[in-house]
Amino acid sequence: MILVGAALAGTVRMGLFVGANTGLGDEPRLTYAASEARDMARVFEEMGGFARGRTVVLQDPDADAVREAMRLLTAQIREASVAGDDTLLVFTYSGHGGRDGLHLAGTVLPLEDVRGWLERSPARVRVAFVDACEAGGLARGGTPTEPVEITVDDALTASGLAIVASTGPMEVARESSTFGGGVFTRALLTGLRGSADTDDDGLVTLDEAYRHAFEATVVGTARGASGVQRPEYRYAISGVGQVVLTRVPSRAAALVLPEEAEGVYAVVSVANGQVVARVEKQPGAARRVTLPTGRYVVRKIRRSDVLVGELDLVWGGDRWVDDGSLESVPLGDPLARGGWARRERLLRLQATVGSSLVGGVPALGGGRVGLQRAFAPRVHGLVAVDASTGARSEWAGSVRLTALVADVGVAWVRPFRLADIQVGGGASVLGVLQDVAWLVPSGGGGVDGVEERATQVLPGVFGQGIVRVAVGPRVGLEAGTTVRLARGVVDEAPRLLLAGTLDVGVAVGW
Repeated sequence: MILVGAALAGTVRMGLFVGANTGLGDEPRLTYAASEARDMARVFEEMGGFARGRTVVLQDPDADAVREAMRLLTAQIREASVAGDDTLLVFTYSGHGGRDGLHLAGTVLPLEDVRGWLERSPARVRVAFVDACEAGGLARGGTPTEPVEITVDDALTASGLAIVASTGPMEVARESSTFGGGVFTRALLTGLRGSADTDDDGLVTLDEAYRHAFEATVVGTARGASGVQRPEYRYAISGVGQVVLTRVPSRAAALVLPEEAEGVYAVVSVANGQVVARVEKQPGAARRVTLPTGRYVVRKIRRSDVLVGELDLVWGGDRWVDDGSLESVPLGDPLARGGWARRERLLRLQATVGSSLVGGVPALGGGRVGLQRAFAPRVHGLVAVDASTGARSEWAGSVRLTALVADVGVAWVRPFRLADIQVGGGASVLGVLQDVAWLVPSGGGGVDGVEERATQVLPGVFGQGIVRVAVGPRVGLEAGTTVRLARGVVDEAPRLLLAGTLDVGVAVGW
């Protein structure tokens, strides 16, 4: 029914993606729902042929903001219909809800309003995914029909409404840190990225996406205290063709689990620490999951340990991952939580070159050794010691400066797809040794050499910025700059001394 790509030049695809961490006053704040709206939109933009100008993403809106977005999309759909284009409308919601409706930042959007908007929409095909407690009340508004024989077509050859709800009436929707979000939404995202493509034709249909999300949600909540969560699927689709939601590009970046792989594999994005895919793999056919290019950690929890591996995905390259390529770490090891930036300890070795604290001395060069320990996922404490020296010689004499520095500070670490950014600062103590030698006329018409040594211990502060790129599960290359401000004595007068260095080196994590 719906294919993405050039064959659908006459089909306009539009989407409204809503995520709300904040519900009503007595409901606990969610962690992942708002970001899931952006994640869902990104999948449809990257793999579903949705233009960014045709997608609306709302994070923590109130009910009026959602109604306004609905009105905007309805107007755009009417314009497309007048132009003779068929339209596919996708609506997704992740957040709190109940029998009264969707709970949005202290307001309620009644289920009847949502269902009425979908049913009255002039879009030829409307598909809704709702991940909220008791969302089955929304799905029940649809009228089931018998499935038709379906074949892949290059245009919208059918029409109607399909609603997939994460729960049935009186059921609770689950959010899990293990899944990195809502259990149903994360399963759906994984399926749309290719894990649901069971017939390996490169197309993920509505039916395949629902079946994948249903099975993964039931398995993922089977041991929960709140009971098993069973997504509901209601549809009123007529015509011939499949509702194809996403296409898996043959040259896209993908993680592939081989035929013999077995177990539950979680894929964590180093950029944001979220679980972007969770694959329940059975022996048999290989499983391919398409992902955006970037850095990921793959982990598989077993009874006695966790298998962990870090990899880079680039466009046009498949990365095959089997258990033999993963590293075994004990349960509870920080590596098991995923991500280079989440290693609890770093040993940093750097070479430095930069300006001098005292005028008249050339650039200093040396090295630095540092240790870093995580106190929170993005907050690290750090200590470092570095030594550097610089010298200059002229016909009238020479000067040499040696500096020893001890730093204690705090750093904020932000992981991105290709690198980690670290910004920090703290207090410094600088020990400065200056040797000066010069020539003076002697009484016999010659010259005599004069030498003088001066030492100072200077209090100061420093600021530092580092870019770190992982080159292996434990090793990263880093480059950055450090700026110091210290108070010292120059020519018998107190002065503020400013110096900076360029730093390159290696970091080893564990």
